[in-house]
Amino acid sequence: MAFVFSNSMNQTLEIVKATTTDAELIVSLARRTFIDTYSELGIRNNMGRYMEEYFNVEKVSEELAREDLHFYIARLQDQPVGFTKLRNDRMPRGIADKRCLEIERIYILKEFQGNSGGKELMNVIKKMARESRYQVIWLQIWQKNEKAVQFYRKSGFVVYETTVFNFYDELHDDFLLRYDLYI
Repeated sequence: MAFVFSNSMNQTLEIVKATTTDAELIVSLARRTFIDTYSELGIRNNMGRYMEEYFNVEKVSEELAREDLHFYIARLQDQPVGFTKLRNDRMPRGIADKRCLEIERIYILKEFQGNSGGKELMNVIKKMARESRYQVIWLQIWQKNEKAVQFYRKSGFVVYETTVFNFYDELHDDFLLRYDLYI
């Protein structure tokens, strides 16, 4: 299934479900966006270690084969510009008795941010969540990633709790955000 949108510049944005053949593409997008985002925010010591562990073809291929993980790729004018990774195998802290969908990643290449890619990915996530009868969409985000926090708040998410993320030998203060679907 593909979702197709036109942005304000009459460019076509297509969002499609990823398959196992997309592992290399996802790894490439993940590494580029991770470096662009987090090197600007001062995380350098453990970036390589994290990318080696989570952004490699073998790991992503395994994840693409799982039924509880869902990847979608955004292409602007047929050029890959980002992706999202969703999961329904974890329950968020502080939310009980709700059917929950987690956004683990929304990554848009820096040079394409502001071209509706993230917004339309979010719209697709909300649409799919409603159709699948989820009650809450949730995510965890580093508090210092102000640009992402602002994006999620603009998308209707609210901070409902804080937590600490153990990034190897660094501790990061994170927000837990939620979006209630009222189904």
